[in-house]
Amino acid sequence: MGKPDKTAVLLIAPETARLPDTMGHLARYIASKSGGLGEVIAALCSGLTERGVECHIATLYLKRRFQQECRLDDDAWYELRNRIDPEKIHLVNSSVFSHLASAYEGLPHQNAAEFQKQVVNHIITNVRAKYSGRLIVHSHDWMAGGIITAYARLRGCPVLHTVHNIHTGQTPLDMLAGVELAPLAPYLYFMSGNGSHHIDNHATAIKNASLVSFVGRRFLQEVVEGQFGGEALFGADLRREIRIKHEHGQTLTIFNAPSPVLHPERCPHVTVPYGPEDRVLEAKRQNLVEFQRRTGLRVDPEAILLYWPSRLDPTQKGIHLLEDIAHRFVIDHGDVQIAIVGNGVGGDRSHEEICGRIAWSSGGKIVYHRFAESLSMLGFAAASDVFGASLYEPCGQIDQLGNLYGATVTNRDTGGYHDKIREMALAVDGAPEDAGNGFLFRDYDSGGLWYGLHRSVEFHRRPAEVRESQLRRIMRETRTRDNPDRMVDQYIAAYERINGGVPLA
Repeated sequence: MGKPDKTAVLLIAPETARLPDTMGHLARYIASKSGGLGEVIAALCSGLTERGVECHIATLYLKRRFQQECRLDDDAWYELRNRIDPEKIHLVNSSVFSHLASAYEGLPHQNAAEFQKQVVNHIITNVRAKYSGRLIVHSHDWMAGGIITAYARLRGCPVLHTVHNIHTGQTPLDMLAGVELAPLAPYLYFMSGNGSHHIDNHATAIKNASLVSFVGRRFLQEVVEGQFGGEALFGADLRREIRIKHEHGQTLTIFNAPSPVLHPERCPHVTVPYGPEDRVLEAKRQNLVEFQRRTGLRVDPEAILLYWPSRLDPTQKGIHLLEDIAHRFVIDHGDVQIAIVGNGVGGDRSHEEICGRIAWSSGGKIVYHRFAESLSMLGFAAASDVFGASLYEPCGQIDQLGNLYGATVTNRDTGGYHDKIREMALAVDGAPEDAGNGFLFRDYDSGGLWYGLHRSVEFHRRPAEVRESQLRRIMRETRTRDNPDRMVDQYIAAYERINGGVPLA
């Protein structure tokens, strides 16, 4: 039971990484991570409960995904569900998405409608009642927006909405049958098209939020200042709502921070665990050889491995830029290998096929594999450099993980990468002190990516003693900078701000 004198926090999110045991006995069986958002949710649940905050989570019941993560058949899973009290974990069940691997598969707008209806009709009311009406709603991205945030505002619940990405989803009104929409109408962001009316889920969430948090400072600035104006990345309505919140002092920035369970000395997917005080290059060399064996790369412990661990997204991540140069790059740089681990976007498999053809023709110097967590994390341990080519990036996590695993990072000078990547500068080259963690390039084209990767390769050709000291420094500095305790403290401060300054614990 809840404690009536406390204000609870209800996290509403389409995904989560493995939840902490402090959320109840069911927690160890719930994981549906698709990206960095899931890690933030798990870290928040852990940090909030450790600090004595009453924390609940509502997420989609992706039954098949949960079973696969736990390696349980139908009978074992149903027995488990029938004997474990979910406690603070509120799973939204629907045949629409129970068989899917993520909230964004199938028909995402239909998944969102099913999810939002049950959160509004049941979960918010039930959780709130346990705390005598004291509840803060923390919604994450567009799927947790829409009628959820409109209902919370109507009923007087403070809302913190976190923008992890700028995508939105539009829900046709006829998909929301069963929800009393009339009282919500003043709080909804309506759109019309194709002869029907829709709700813009993300614009609605931002409109109703007491505070809107962004996961990167530079990205918020880029949106407010109207950058990407020539790109069809997000609508004018969404930008307008963000600007209004910003002008009224209702935006803030809280950087994501990877959970300590992802550190290379703890990660179960790393062949040779290591930390910043160990022989980093030797450990990475052994992990590289194992990664090469598993993926089909030519086994060469001295190879410089450039690692792409992102989805194959041509609208944001720039996979087409890598496709343009990959083959030529490994020919011109004979000591370099390239590994790509990631899935296409939605039902688009075209870039998976392109990357597969490039890999097949490379003679073992380039590989492509679809995403698997075990292979992806081993790739970080094997990598010399973790790279991408983003057009825009709210935060980014691959640079943080790359640095944690003793790799440099290379990406375009935008958004979260502008916030976190500092150019390498070495005292042996005349710099005042050793500094930096990677390499930035300016232009969103294949020439820009080539330039950034070439600079990284030049660093990784330096003597081992130079690289060893720099990679250890980068690992240590990243642990200090990207601290999950600091992230949780900042979210608690935001909750208390919208709670009228009243402490939560």
